[in-house]
Amino acid sequence: MDDLKWADARATYYHHVHIDGRGVNEPHWKGRRVVKFPSDLIQYAQVIQKNKPTTIIETGTAFGGSALFLADMLTLNEGLSQVITIDVNNRHNLSDPRIHAVQGSSTDPSVYEKVKGLISGRVMVVLDSDHSGHHVFKELQMYSKLVTKGQFIVVEDCYTKSERPYGPHWGVRQFLKRTKSFRLEPVEDQFIFAVTRGGWLRRI
Repeated sequence: MDDLKWADARATYYHHVHIDGRGVNEPHWKGRRVVKFPSDLIQYAQVIQKNKPTTIIETGTAFGGSALFLADMLTLNEGLSQVITIDVNNRHNLSDPRIHAVQGSSTDPSVYEKVKGLISGRVMVVLDSDHSGHHVFKELQMYSKLVTKGQFIVVEDCYTKSERPYGPHWGVRQFLKRTKSFRLEPVEDQFIFAVTRGGWLRRI
């Protein structure tokens, strides 16, 4: 199947999962919506098992399902661990002791400093908040500094190859042009239907 047909298939699946069902067709974890593809969740689980981070920073909490999923994957592999999740809204009401919920914009310097004060051990980052290219680029510049060697910073919804400045992939490309500390790794090629395709950056 050529790239255009694959793109059409991904778009159709994305519409089915995230739009048609208004959340019903999305994965759920412990009763909470997870705004991710099932294949991406499996990829996260595999990477966490292999790389064994102890802290995951997540921008974009949404309904809290992904934060709970990541916390459980950390616990399975490392026991004592934490997820620091950031969102401008507080619609999730998370009360899990492993999860630190920080309210505010991920690019607010005061939010960044608060998160920086919470991290420990091996740090991985997942960017899934505002998907405009400029916002993603700014997040990458800020949070890449917190990623420990060998760990990933992952940009969600990066599967489009658009160079227009409103896409996450644009932010990734701009960041990679300016750093020698990260490289793009195609770890997600195992799964064709993945919104993180083109967004896995490993610190080297």
